[in-house]
Amino acid sequence: MVVERCHDYLYLKENYKDNPKEYFKLVKREIDSDFEAGGGIFKMIDIGCETGSFLYYLRKSYRNAELIGFDVVPALLDKVDKELAVKTVQGDISDIETYKDKIHDLKECDFITMLGVLSIFDDFKPIIHNALDLLKEDGILYIFGIFNPENIDVIIRSKNADKECNWERGWNCFSKYSVEEYCRELGYGVEFLPFHIGIDIPKHQDDPLRSWTIDLMSGEKMIVNGLQLVHNFYLAKIRRRKDEVL
Repeated sequence: MVVERCHDYLYLKENYKDNPKEYFKLVKREIDSDFEAGGGIFKMIDIGCETGSFLYYLRKSYRNAELIGFDVVPALLDKVDKELAVKTVQGDISDIETYKDKIHDLKECDFITMLGVLSIFDDFKPIIHNALDLLKEDGILYIFGIFNPENIDVIIRSKNADKECNWERGWNCFSKYSVEEYCRELGYGVEFLPFHIGIDIPKHQDDPLRSWTIDLMSGEKMIVNGLQLVHNFYLAKIRRRKDEVL
């Protein structure tokens, strides 16, 4: 089932290329650590690439890498095609039928990123399974998003009460336990790296679904949004366990 949301089109009005999101820095640090030794020659896919913000950020450091943008929304990919010299593929990662004609271009990746994407889906298992299927044996899947440190999976629906939108998904919160157990069944291990934001993000008055920060007495910053949810962000690094690598 193709998942397309009103919220996705907000990316057409934004420009994170000159002002990258803070979590991009965390993801790139891990990529640098894992792949820089290879001379920056790699093949990767950004699943849910929107207008190519992270691809642009990565391209500045890795000029010779093969970057692929993957998204379900044609208008977002059109913008990528106009502004970046990368391949693009339209498809829904939950449904192989939507991209099977491009499967050859997507296979054998060194790594894949999914940034803020997993929470859109009600069932994370086919998403992770299909993404892992596109990796090399020793490849890495980087998933950035909200994960529940408690052993509870949460499904969310929301809609903006003063706008003409349907009930939408996008803030589901799967437990770290559930993700770890599923990956273990597939022969993969998961490392969860917590994300601690160091800057203030103001509330978006015109879009309460956007996250903002609240200062805590401890000196840390709590990330919330208009759903009245506290966001525990992690970067999940998923790779085949060493005893499973052929």
